[in-house]
Amino acid sequence: MADKFTKKYIDELSYTGKDKIYQDSSLAGFAVIVRKSGKTYIVNKRVAGKLHRIVISDVSLLTLTEARERAVTIISDLVQGNDPKRKQAQSDKPSSPTLQQAYDYFKEKKHDLKPRTIQTYDRQIEGLLKDWLNTPLNDIDKTMVSDMHTKLSKSSKAQANAAMRALSSVWNYAYHSFLDDNDDPIIKDNPVRILSVKKDWNTIKPRTNYVDDDFLPQFFNAVLKFRSDDFHLGQPHSNNARDILLFFMFSGVRLNEAQTLPWEDVNLGVGRILFRGTKNGSDYDMPMGDIMRAMLKQRYKVKHNSPWVFKSKINDGHVKDMSAEYKNISNSVGIHITPHDLRRTFISVATRLDMSYPVLKRLLNHRDAKATDETTLQYIQISQPQLRDALNAIEQYYCQSIGMTQQEVIDKFFS
Repeated sequence: MADKFTKKYIDELSYTGKDKIYQDSSLAGFAVIVRKSGKTYIVNKRVAGKLHRIVISDVSLLTLTEARERAVTIISDLVQGNDPKRKQAQSDKPSSPTLQQAYDYFKEKKHDLKPRTIQTYDRQIEGLLKDWLNTPLNDIDKTMVSDMHTKLSKSSKAQANAAMRALSSVWNYAYHSFLDDNDDPIIKDNPVRILSVKKDWNTIKPRTNYVDDDFLPQFFNAVLKFRSDDFHLGQPHSNNARDILLFFMFSGVRLNEAQTLPWEDVNLGVGRILFRGTKNGSDYDMPMGDIMRAMLKQRYKVKHNSPWVFKSKINDGHVKDMSAEYKNISNSVGIHITPHDLRRTFISVATRLDMSYPVLKRLLNHRDAKATDETTLQYIQISQPQLRDALNAIEQYYCQSIGMTQQEVIDKFFS
């Protein structure tokens, strides 16, 4: 039985314990379904023997007149053989997020991202791909990806690859996160795949720069004798460049592990340093060689209230970019050396000293043995005294290159 719909009639409809459909007598096929969750305007009409039930809107969102007008349009489409559900789905389909929105969501939800990883992604997404930040993901196509990769490759092939890999990570996360009411993705397939299909990824040769024996005496001397403009002030940031370069040479740690080191993770009493959350996903407990310990003791005396071993000169944070100072020291001996080059130098010296593979692996803080490694490596434990002896041997190698002992270097530069 149908009744003529009025606002009062619809307002008085109530849930009776089960879903119930009420038909409008003035427009065949126009109806209201009452559920426990509320009341909804629908089209409920059989056309050519097939029953069509199409949602119009929640009763609270449309007036009766507006709902009836929409019903007329839907019924007209049905009669003409059009599919109003498909039409409605296309018009109601949510738009894809912009790259900026997808990236913000990625950073918000990926709780395991480390600060240095976020800094890298910021540089790639918000820096190298800044022109796309306000572009919906569905508007970024394969041609755009190929063209951008080619453009970025002219400046740096490595950074071009890195930017596209960052975009791919954000895209894949968004693809599985932004879904419609049917749990289907609203974002198209990842266009970065075109680089793999066309084999357009840049081939990057690993860098092999390090300080070889021919330049080691000049370089080590240049670092030891370097004095920053504020050296005489005795501030926490005084002589940052000299000390952090020595830190790289004596420990082989990565750039960010040294720059972000807090004093609370340095135990000068027993001569050990704890590097937290390193690149391989674990903490690294490292002893100090004798010169490293003397250098850190000297820095500790002028740390004042700074929590950082290598405090920034311009704010209360840790150092971030000392490339200009590194360049000045390198230029003084006619070579260009980066902190990562000193990591290579560190392990090259260790190799010349015939240190065992397990010790080398531990010194570089590489991941635990995998299936491809010898099974016995998983059972070899390297003690702190073994590592300390290895680190002192490396320090001695540097000192011998300039005709001095460890103690002589300590007495001259760190007393």
